[in-house]
Amino acid sequence: MILASFLKKTGQFILFLGLGVAILYWVFLKQEVSYQAYCAETGIASEDCILWKKLWKDLLAVRWYYVLLIFLAFYLSNYFRALRWLIIFEPMGYKPHKYNAIGTILVSYFANLGLPRSGEFIRAAMISRYEGIPLDKSLGTVAIDRIVDLIAMGLIIVITVLTQIPAFSALYDKHLAEVPLYQKVILPLTGLVALIAIYLARHSIKHLPLIRSLRHRIKGFYEGMSSIKRIKEPRAFLFYTVMIWVWFYVMLFSALKSFEPTAHLSLSAALVVYVFGSLGMLIPTPGGMGSYHYLVILSLAYYNIHPVDAFSFANISFFCAQFANNLLLGVSALIVLYFFNRSRRKAKQSQIPKDSSTFQPYDG
Repeated sequence: MILASFLKKTGQFILFLGLGVAILYWVFLKQEVSYQAYCAETGIASEDCILWKKLWKDLLAVRWYYVLLIFLAFYLSNYFRALRWLIIFEPMGYKPHKYNAIGTILVSYFANLGLPRSGEFIRAAMISRYEGIPLDKSLGTVAIDRIVDLIAMGLIIVITVLTQIPAFSALYDKHLAEVPLYQKVILPLTGLVALIAIYLARHSIKHLPLIRSLRHRIKGFYEGMSSIKRIKEPRAFLFYTVMIWVWFYVMLFSALKSFEPTAHLSLSAALVVYVFGSLGMLIPTPGGMGSYHYLVILSLAYYNIHPVDAFSFANISFFCAQFANNLLLGVSALIVLYFFNRSRRKAKQSQIPKDSSTFQPYDG
């Protein structure tokens, strides 16, 4: 079983990484053609017209104080996420330590680099282990966290589209207007058919062992989800939600300011790029690799940023604002969590009388 699980996860990692690399390589080939044309127009010699060298040169030329601001904004965003998560736990009678809340969130981003979408489960499993919270309930709280994020992201998209109609209209006319209608609706239609089929077969499958086990877990999951109805600090919950997205936006704006060709872009332009980049990260590749690059390049084209410069920016934003952030802070959080919870466990054990035979559960 252990070997099968390891092989499955390894296969998933290779699949998603391969997908991300394939998309990124496809984007690279497109930009290489564009760069060759640019060199021909500007008289740059062919031996100096090497795309990967330009990308490396652009990376070294960034204003690094903005990169430090990116790291700070990423941490602050997740600090407020941790505070919001603690509010979700409170109605269930659990009070996780703030360090564990922040640390497990940072580790979850790190985990997503290896296996996309695995971070949510790992975050719930770690907080359950360290704080003695049932896994199904902690999963419910993580689901609330993600649902609130989806709602917030939806509002951001709606506000951005309504305030930046010319930009989205131009991008639609250029890239989507000629796509056949059936291709635009085939994915949602397929999902709807699958849901209808499951609903019609519900009486036939409800007695299966797997379904019974799933229903039991859903019950605990629902209890975790329903805690949002009983939150005691709705204003703080709303404030923390706003701050999560404000600091994510600051990350993107700082990345734009760090690179000379994009440094002049306005706050509203940054919001459009932010929305496109966020949509690119929905594709299940490590950190949105490839799809993030492609959509960021499309959005920057509207603001007359040359595709090759846009590709440089996408790499700067991806590898500094996402990959390096998730890697460095995630590994640091793993180390801090280990020593912090070991210290907590020793402190609790030191309080147990030497002649006590009472069993103490492991929580570290």
